[in-house]
Amino acid sequence: MKTKAILSLCDYSGRWSQPYRDAGYMVFQFDLKNGHDVRMIEKLDCKIHGILAAPPCTEFAVAGARWWKQKEEEQPQLLRDNLAIVDACLRSVVVYEPKWWVLENPVSRLQKWIGKKRYSFQPHDFAGWLPEDEQYDEQYTKETWLWGDFNEPEENSLPPVQGSKMWAKYGGKSEKTKEMRSMTPKGFALAFFNANP
Repeated sequence: MKTKAILSLCDYSGRWSQPYRDAGYMVFQFDLKNGHDVRMIEKLDCKIHGILAAPPCTEFAVAGARWWKQKEEEQPQLLRDNLAIVDACLRSVVVYEPKWWVLENPVSRLQKWIGKKRYSFQPHDFAGWLPEDEQYDEQYTKETWLWGDFNEPEENSLPPVQGSKMWAKYGGKSEKTKEMRSMTPKGFALAFFNANP
């Protein structure tokens, strides 16, 4: 049987695509921080089975709403550049016609450009799929929206005893805190893989 290929876009950590990698899929992982601008990737010469896309949320997340107007007046190219990244992710869906595809962003004004979300979740919704010693790390809230054509993952929820951990522990504008906030929850990644093999 031929190895299935997954295209993972805007994927610096590789956490979302890790279950596919662990299962023996060929994963093409692209992120600007790894030297790959998704807007400039040339077509791969292979059949793509599924596409994971997590474009940067800085210009879209409602957490930054109070700065949108000022930023758009002072640096209008920021929004255009980020929309171009989203467009590149969606272009890959048209080019490869995968069996399934998904695009992720936190609660976001992105729906203004690409329509209503299809699904939303909190990290604690999937914490129960993890080994017991890893569950507590994902018992927090951080609403995330998904667009695309995919099977919805099966939830295995645990109480969100850590509350809004990302805001409390990783607030701020440093690259490190941004990276921590953008990490895909492991429980969700596993559940998504199980629903979309």
